[in-house]
Amino acid sequence: MKKVVGNIGFALVILLMVAAVFTYLAPHLGWQVNAVLSGSMEPELKVGGLVVTRPVEPEAIAVGDIIIFRPRAAGENLISHRVIGIEEHSPLYFKTKGDANDDPDPLTVPARNVVGKICFHVPFMGYAAQFLKTTPGFLFALVIPGLIIIAMDIMNIRRLFAEGREEIRDKVVGR
Repeated sequence: MKKVVGNIGFALVILLMVAAVFTYLAPHLGWQVNAVLSGSMEPELKVGGLVVTRPVEPEAIAVGDIIIFRPRAAGENLISHRVIGIEEHSPLYFKTKGDANDDPDPLTVPARNVVGKICFHVPFMGYAAQFLKTTPGFLFALVIPGLIIIAMDIMNIRRLFAEGREEIRDKVVGR
């Protein structure tokens, strides 16, 4: 039983480390990992969920896709809404609406403001992803698991030395 718990703990530590590395590397590959901060897309995307967005050419976006885009006002948070219409001029413009909203968004989204298309989401993990993007969060995700792995190895080494001492004592005593 101890071994099973240890293996599960080790797997969780590795998963946390991989999540931290992915959260930091994703933007360098054009992908984004973000938290859902509002309820405008519920029940599809719940507040506090994690969404992973991949870059996409505007021509590849279809009605029904959920996109993330920059609002026209600088400094505002990114918005995740569903595409409900496409205006086919050059450049493309997207008509969007939050699933929980009664009315479509008042302004269309120019293709240049589109960050990407949501490829998947994980409920409740958004806040953790936001924390992992910070320096303390990144250190927490790498240093703490690293210390846990080191502590586990030290305990294993101590156990092996203890077993070795018992074998030597048994030989000396003549058991």
